[in-house]
Amino acid sequence: MKRWSRYVVAGAAALALLLVPALVSGPSTAGAQACVSGAAPAVDPYPGRTAVAANFETSSLEGLQLVTAGTGAATLSSAAAHSGTCSIRLHTTTDPGSLAKVSLALDTQTREIYADGWFNIATEGPVGNNVPYLRIFSGGVRIMDVFRQNISHELVLRTTSPQGFTYTSLAPNVRDGIWHRLVMHVVPNGPATGVQIWWDGRSVFESNTIDIRATTADTVQLGSEHDQQKGDIYVDDLVVNGGTGDPVPIPGVLPAPKPSILKRPEVDSGSHSGFLAGGRQGWNRQADAT
Repeated sequence: MKRWSRYVVAGAAALALLLVPALVSGPSTAGAQACVSGAAPAVDPYPGRTAVAANFETSSLEGLQLVTAGTGAATLSSAAAHSGTCSIRLHTTTDPGSLAKVSLALDTQTREIYADGWFNIATEGPVGNNVPYLRIFSGGVRIMDVFRQNISHELVLRTTSPQGFTYTSLAPNVRDGIWHRLVMHVVPNGPATGVQIWWDGRSVFESNTIDIRATTADTVQLGSEHDQQKGDIYVDDLVVNGGTGDPVPIPGVLPAPKPSILKRPEVDSGSHSGFLAGGRQGWNRQADAT
C-alpha cells in the first residue's frame, strides 16, 4: 500500500491569456552543431497508435502543437540533446503572460496512454512552484501530471480526483542539468484508473485504484497550461501512444529496458512540507495554479 497525501483545493481563478503561437530561436551555444538529418527515427515500442515518435534530428515538429505567449519560447535547439544534437526547448519566465507548451492530440475515446521521453531541466523557478514534465488531459481538464518541485527537487505525481488534488512523492532530489527518462502508462477508468510510472528505467509507482472522473483521455502536454511557471526544459526522444482498444493490464513491463524496483520515499501525510523546502505557505497560495 502506498501512503497518500490528499489536499482538496476549492475554487479556481479564471486566467485569460492571449495565446499567440510563435517560434523563436533557441539559446545560442558556441560551436553548436546542426541537427543530424540522417539520424535514425525514434521507435515506438508500445501497443496502440503512435501520436508522435521523434528525436528532433530532422527539424520536423509534425504532430506537435506548439503554443507560446509573452516571453515564452518553444523551439528546436542544439544547445542540449539526449541523442543526436537537437531537442525541444521550452523556456518560460515569471513575467505575466509568459507561456510555452507542446500538446499532442490523441484519438477520441483513447483508453490507454503511453508517454515516454527524456527531460533535462536546466533552470527551475521560485519556491511554491514547479517545472512540469508530462500532463494528461480529458475534455480540457488535467487529470494527472508528473512534475519536479522547485527548491525541494522532488519528483511528484499529482492526480485530480472528484474531491481535489492528490500528491505522491516518486523520487527525491532530482538533479537539474542532466537527462532523466520518464515513462507513464495510464488507463483512465474513473475510480479504478490504472497508473504505472518508470523513472530512469526503474518502476517508481503503480496502482489500479486512482480516483479520477475521466474514463478516456485526449491530450498529452509538455509544459504548463498557465503562465508564469518559470523554467527551461529540454525534451528529446519523445514517444506518445494512445490506444482505443482493450488496455494492457497494469502493472505491465516497460518494453526496454526492463525496470527494476526503486524503493519510494515516504509521502508527507500532513504538512506537505517535503515538497517545499522554502515553506508551506507558498504551496497553499499557488497549489491550484501550479
